[in-house]
Amino acid sequence: MPSEEVELIRRCKIRDEAAFAELYQQHVQFAYGTALILVRNPNIAADVCQESFLRAFKNINRFRDGESFRAWFYRIVVNEAMRLTRRLKRWPIPTDKIPNSLSPSANDPEFVAISKEQCIEIWELVQRLPAKLRVPLVLRYYADLSEDEISKTLHIALGTVKSRLNRGREGLRKDFPEMMKILGGANHA
Repeated sequence: MPSEEVELIRRCKIRDEAAFAELYQQHVQFAYGTALILVRNPNIAADVCQESFLRAFKNINRFRDGESFRAWFYRIVVNEAMRLTRRLKRWPIPTDKIPNSLSPSANDPEFVAISKEQCIEIWELVQRLPAKLRVPLVLRYYADLSEDEISKTLHIALGTVKSRLNRGREGLRKDFPEMMKILGGANHA
């Protein structure tokens, strides 16, 4: 974890609201995007995002120094999204909110070349997957978490993460043959 983030977290633990505002700015885009893909409704995603930040600030003293803040925080986002999803019927994916690439931080020219239409098609297919396969895919390819961070975020074994990512990609390959080329095949890490 970068030393600036360590300092921000230390300040958050003593209830420094300015430090938390900085953490918020660093993570809000990915938190909202992840929530949007999970709950499929912009208004609900905004609620998930807001509630996740409130819970993180309230419980920041439970964060263990030296751990990945991103993994800890995304666990809160996923839990909140799942909590709200259980209460709501399925929503259609808002295609106007789909990211332009599979990962907002992707620097790979192949990812950048993926058209908006392909992204929409891919994310619509992702939405059809069961949650246990969909959530790891969203965390890997949208939130750009490593497999290890996903393991910590979801509190599941690394092998289970790899298996679910592989099964999710396999499920997508049936409906979107170019998927394996875009996602780098079964061995994408």
